[in-house]
Amino acid sequence: MNVVDIRKVLVFGVSGIRPHINKGLEIHFGDKSILSNLMNFDILLYFVGSFKFEYSVGRFQQQIMLDAPPEAIRREKEIRQALEIGKIVCFIGAHGDDYVFSRVINSYGIYFSNIGDGQLFSDLKIRRSEFKPFLENVGSTSIKLRGESLDEILCTTPNNDVVGFSKQIGKGLLLSLPCVMGSNVIQYIINLSETLANGIISYYSKMVLEPPDWISCYKFTNEKDVSDKIERIKSETITPLEKELGKYLKLKSILWLGNKKLVEAVNDFLIRLGFETHIDEIFEEDLWILEKKERQIIIEIKGKNKNLTRQDISKLDEHREARQVPNMTALLVANTFMTVNSVDAKQEPFSRNVIEKAINTNVIITRTIDLCMIYDLKDNSNITTKNIMNIMKGKKGWLTVKNKKIIISS
Repeated sequence: MNVVDIRKVLVFGVSGIRPHINKGLEIHFGDKSILSNLMNFDILLYFVGSFKFEYSVGRFQQQIMLDAPPEAIRREKEIRQALEIGKIVCFIGAHGDDYVFSRVINSYGIYFSNIGDGQLFSDLKIRRSEFKPFLENVGSTSIKLRGESLDEILCTTPNNDVVGFSKQIGKGLLLSLPCVMGSNVIQYIINLSETLANGIISYYSKMVLEPPDWISCYKFTNEKDVSDKIERIKSETITPLEKELGKYLKLKSILWLGNKKLVEAVNDFLIRLGFETHIDEIFEEDLWILEKKERQIIIEIKGKNKNLTRQDISKLDEHREARQVPNMTALLVANTFMTVNSVDAKQEPFSRNVIEKAINTNVIITRTIDLCMIYDLKDNSNITTKNIMNIMKGKKGWLTVKNKKIIISS
């Protein structure tokens, strides 16, 4: 099929709209009463539900699904023939209640089932940018698809349930995408159909240019030498560097995690800094820093969508009293502004009255981003874990980094 000839589109399942011509697309609309053979169109957008399942009542009042009506069988055959000769068929909808849809995809080894209890699922992971404008507008479904023979997964739920796919059939292309129409306004339906048709054309154009999977099995002699060299560089240089980057990403997890995951991440972070730690959640404090097996600093960790408050400091002081260590150094670590979307926003300092509360309560306060700066400084200087311990022991105020020095700011 020549990409430049993909122009004539039929939206099947929508009636009462006149043909629309724009930007090289000729879009027609029709339902089951349309006389045209579906093979006459380059792209068929088929709304699932055009031939809904029909049922009768059995002797015991049970539902019995009737056989597909002749018209559905005819349309099914036209779709199969269209695919074989090189046309594109895209099923769109949120359910599988359709004779043609279920019979066509089942015949190609693709099956569907309900997601959970069959409720609509809209928070989709879109894997192909060509379909993003369409799916972000209407992408919702209550069914997931399965089938080992799918060529490409186009979108999934966050749990990786497949809800959109493409598969080459004969010379043509079969797609299925989730869709719940947001309006019955004619212009809305026209715009939506045009958006999807353009996405399909763009997707198909890239498919034609992309090499098939088997092409990598044939290699020129010199090509193999280059390929082997790349693999050596990857295994000897790139892979170790990627592992090192992974360690830093794990360290930075203290900047976005909350609750118990944040406690675990901060504990791992402190161990990477060289501290000996002990997790103990009695009386709600989160962990301790040890020195020669003796508890030296009591720590509480907070995940905050906003900034630290005076009340947070008071709670740590109460926990310290409850453990009968009122004079022990106390460190309150806060992952502040957890929901912001930039590093700059996480740099918001503690307010003056919060710092004063920490000083008056004999508590050290610090942000997780302060800990990252401390780690970075230690990683690139001769500062030791012992130095950091001595800076903290018996101190009060804001633990941070200024002018490449770790300080307790008051």
